[in-house]
Amino acid sequence: MDKQQTNETGSLKSFIRNLRVDLVGITDLKLLKGMPMGMPSDFASLLVNYKYAIVMGAQLGKLGDKAPGKEVSKFLEKAAMDVASFFEEKRYYALPIHTEDEFDPVNRMGLLSLKVLAKAAGLGWQGRSLLIVSPKYGPVHRLIAVLTNMDLQPDKPIANLCGNCSICIDKCPTQALTFTEFKDHPKHREDVLNVQDCLGDDGCMVCLKACPWAK
Repeated sequence: MDKQQTNETGSLKSFIRNLRVDLVGITDLKLLKGMPMGMPSDFASLLVNYKYAIVMGAQLGKLGDKAPGKEVSKFLEKAAMDVASFFEEKRYYALPIHTEDEFDPVNRMGLLSLKVLAKAAGLGWQGRSLLIVSPKYGPVHRLIAVLTNMDLQPDKPIANLCGNCSICIDKCPTQALTFTEFKDHPKHREDVLNVQDCLGDDGCMVCLKACPWAK
């Protein structure tokens, strides 16, 4: 691994830790070519200017038990802007990918899948509810990413540890989740989640709180 690449990565992660972000990981975007990434788009053209994604996650209750999810999103948005400034001051490109950037709100799809990016960056594995599950914090409540062309050292994905657990599925109040066997990720989101029945946009957090990994 290039020494400058290692030093730049260490400097970046130190900067992000000082922003009080709970989880941070880096993924090499070219490794994700061919994967379903969100809205249909020319992913190859994105790679012309951006090589890596820095993915950040904030745990449930980070800003207090009664703080709404939107406040956590604002916290991460501020962190992403600070990270973007970090890159721009060094003359690199930076493109934030926000958790609220839904280009198709009916089907809840954004330009890029933050879950795919987070899993590839080693923040956690994709659980039975399709949420990213961190071994330290459980289901990550909010995610955000910043794309850049700075040369960085990517992190490695971690193994799925859900096993045969189905608690999040059993507890879902609308039965929007279906138990599906997969080691890394399901072939299709719809095999697991009925988006129209899910109450996540209405503030439901049953699957997050029911997860045995939740802290």
